[in-house]
Amino acid sequence: MKRSSNIPARIVLIASLLLGACAVGPTEEDINNALEKALESVNGNWTGTSTNPTGALTLSFSLNQAANGSLTGSGTMKETSAPSAVPITITGTFQRPVLSLTFNGMVYESTAVQGTFQGNYSTVGGVLGDLQLTGTGYSKKVVVLLQEQ
Repeated sequence: MKRSSNIPARIVLIASLLLGACAVGPTEEDINNALEKALESVNGNWTGTSTNPTGALTLSFSLNQAANGSLTGSGTMKETSAPSAVPITITGTFQRPVLSLTFNGMVYESTAVQGTFQGNYSTVGGVLGDLQLTGTGYSKKVVVLLQEQ
């Protein structure tokens, strides 16, 4: 049995390496398509942070998005001065780019509150906006940055 020459395989390998070296990286269209894909859904894990001078808070939650854009979720919130995090539930909608969320079960400045948030989710950097906290005889706005993990 005669052994076949590897010359054609070597030529193919060298040609492939040379052609691969000519590629500059992803095109602008590739990058835009990847960003569009990342921003088309809000399913997954999120964090929220506020550096409000009094009563900074953190949020950690997950969202599940239905085909019609309705959202449900759960997680925790913790005011910096609070001894522990409290469980929260989330409902809302995502009609791209508008993200609207309602947080139930929150406790802020020792008051049971509901939080509402609306912002445009149009960048992978997150959504910055006001979290409106309301409770019995209580109302306060806290700026938060929500980021998908």
